[in-house]
Amino acid sequence: MIIKPGTIMDSNFLSLLVHPIYKTPLQYDQASGQIIDNIHNDRFTVKENVPMLLTAVEEAALIQTEQHKEAGSTFHYKEHYQHDAETYDYFKITGNPIEKEEHNRLHQYILSEIPASASWILDTGCGGGWLAGALKNKNKNVISMDISDINPIKATKNTPYPTHYGLVADVYELPIKDASIDCIVASEIIEHVSDPKRFLGALFSALKPGGKIIVTTPYNERILESLCIHCNHLTPHNAHLHSFTEASIQKCIPPGAKSSKTVIFNNKVLVRLGLQRLLGFLPLGLYKGIDGISNALTKKRAYRLMLVFEK
Repeated sequence: MIIKPGTIMDSNFLSLLVHPIYKTPLQYDQASGQIIDNIHNDRFTVKENVPMLLTAVEEAALIQTEQHKEAGSTFHYKEHYQHDAETYDYFKITGNPIEKEEHNRLHQYILSEIPASASWILDTGCGGGWLAGALKNKNKNVISMDISDINPIKATKNTPYPTHYGLVADVYELPIKDASIDCIVASEIIEHVSDPKRFLGALFSALKPGGKIIVTTPYNERILESLCIHCNHLTPHNAHLHSFTEASIQKCIPPGAKSSKTVIFNNKVLVRLGLQRLLGFLPLGLYKGIDGISNALTKKRAYRLMLVFEK
């Protein structure tokens, strides 16, 4: 059988995948076009070359955050983020030039932390798949993973290359072999998850020794709530469940991690006054200096927080 790079039939990609619950090896069944676990006789569908390794399991601890307990409701997050991807187009490029530059600098900060030696990179909560696009010609294996089936499929279609793979999965049931990934990016996702500590712990298990995890999130965000017209419960804007500072996000780092650091960036004054956009021509190194000085002068009034740690 001919192995096609960039598809689920690619043996390099398939060798990283395991059963999301049992962590047993998986195989591709060419006859049915499914991913199979022969040990447990489980089968998973493959949709447009993207494996759907998402189960229907919902743990009580993950569907009842503090906000939901107070509201007397539950958070069926797998269903929620499928509807979210159906409702919002994560691939749409903003027409606001100020917002566009803020996103551009966010991406630059993340890319600056990815080790040149990293071969396998996992983009957790890939959204519009910008990371795979940025790494297209960098000789990297990139896995665009999301809990919805829409985003990974569209990401691999929009940015097709032999070492770009899509995966539908839940980080809490991560179907990736332990110690197999060189670098993991979780950009603007940790504020959405029920249990941030467990979230980072699951990613940490998949990381190789010496590997790096890069996390970004809004910095010291004031989470606003509105009364939902559908359920009549208070609902946090943008489905943000957590707000992080340097100290609070450090508490989420898994035991055994090393070389951790936090970075506050994208100063609010620079962004709101349009100065960040005017400085868009500057290389990242020079911009970091101006951004850092601005944060010091404005008492850390910044949009983004980055956490970086190694295994």
